[in-house]
Amino acid sequence: MRRFVRGAVLVLTGLVLSGCSDPGAGAPAGVSAAPSSTATGTALYAVDSRTLDEIVIDAQGFVLYRSDRDTAAPTWSACEGQCRQSWLPAPCEGEVRVEGIDRQLVGCFDRSDGSRQLSLAGWPLYGYAGDRMPGDANGHGQSGIWFAIRPDGDNAVYVP
Repeated sequence: MRRFVRGAVLVLTGLVLSGCSDPGAGAPAGVSAAPSSTATGTALYAVDSRTLDEIVIDAQGFVLYRSDRDTAAPTWSACEGQCRQSWLPAPCEGEVRVEGIDRQLVGCFDRSDGSRQLSLAGWPLYGYAGDRMPGDANGHGQSGIWFAIRPDGDNAVYVP
């Protein structure tokens, strides 16, 4: 099933990126399309990227990130105040659907403002406001502390 979902996502990505990508943008392109989440939950998908190793995306195909300033044990987010203008805490709403990710690694935690945020292997998950289209990974490497997250919770790395 994982191989089918991954293949379907890659086919959809090719169609989306070939029709509307900007080759001059220079941003690492990841996989851009994924099945929609249901109205009652959240979804996380492990997908292959063209420029990074395997990464995690949300139901809309946006890359998810982790920060080296956060902690995984215990799960804690250092991103407060103005940080949240650029780094958008991934909300934890309803049932969390996962594909290609060990369900035991996925969790939710309460932020200091009372909202609930998704975590992976204990690391808080974020979207990046600078990612304009699904599959963009413009936040990877930002300030030397923000990285696309792998399905095991490690930082993604560029692939040759």
